[in-house]
This record gives sequence, C-alpha cells and structure tokens, in this order.
Amino acid sequence: MSYPSQPSSGEPPLPPQGQSTPQQPWAPPAPGWAYAPAQQQPQFPAAHHAAPQYPLPAQHFAPQGQAQPYGVPVRMALPMPYKDSTAAWLLWVFLGAFGAHHFYLGRTQWGVAYAIGFVVSWLLAIAIIGFLGLIALFILWIIDATKMSERLQQYNAHAFAVNRSMGLA
Repeated sequence: MSYPSQPSSGEPPLPPQGQSTPQQPWAPPAPGWAYAPAQQQPQFPAAHHAAPQYPLPAQHFAPQGQAQPYGVPVRMALPMPYKDSTAAWLLWVFLGAFGAHHFYLGRTQWGVAYAIGFVVSWLLAIAIIGFLGLIALFILWIIDATKMSERLQQYNAHAFAVNRSMGLA
C-alpha cells in the first residue's frame, strides 16, 4: 500500500485509499470529505381526537404584600388564652393526684410526674411501699394549694406578654 505524496500547500494529508480518517469533533472536515446527510425527522400521522382539556385546579396564592422570608414563622392569629382560677382550683381538688392542674397551667412535665407517681404508688401499695409515694404526693398536693394563686398569676402574666408582643392585647 502506498501513500500519496504530501502536499506542500498546508493542506492536511489524504488517507490511504479504502480507509477513512477519524474526525475530531472540533475540527472541520478535511477537504473533499463530507458529513453524513442529516437524517429527516419521522413524520407521525395526525391524531384522530383532540387532546382532552381538563379544568385547572384553583390556585391559592398568598395575599399580595411583602413576602415573608424563608424560615420566618407566620404570625399566630389567635391570642394565647388566659386561665381561669375556678377551673384550676376544681382540677386541683378533684384530679390533683393525676396532676391535672399542672397540665391546665402548661406545666406538662410536672403533670406527667404526678400521673406516673400516682399510678406507680397505687401499684406498689400492694407491697406497702407504695403508701410512701402516696404520702409524698399528698404533701406535694398541699404545697400546690399554697402556690396555686401565684402560678395562675405567672401564667396569665406570660399570656398577656405574648399577646401584647403579637399586637393582640
């Protein structure tokens, strides 16, 4: 197999007969070489039926105004409620052993401790040791009676402060 002589005019050399030159994607084709003809796009027959038109769902947008930045909570619409002293005292009298008055005043951890302590004390009362727990709960129940008015005042003062900070008081 013989190679053609190199042209001196700066043209790229021609490949040997029967072989093709690899084209680099960024280089223009060599003179005398052409790209493959462009393929035609397939023609599809027209549809027999029109595409169904479904109604768009209702769009709910935020009111027009200054948008809240991401991560900023939306202002609460309802004020923090105040607690009634009569309800707190009734819960203390009738359900105080279960800590209902603590739940009412937002002291959930104390309410859970009272409820668990009461149930465990009654379960251990079979072994007589549970009566010590019931005595401790009775003492805490009396202490709660002495502090009930103070805790109601603290809760309602906090509720007022929160409501005022939201512009609702």
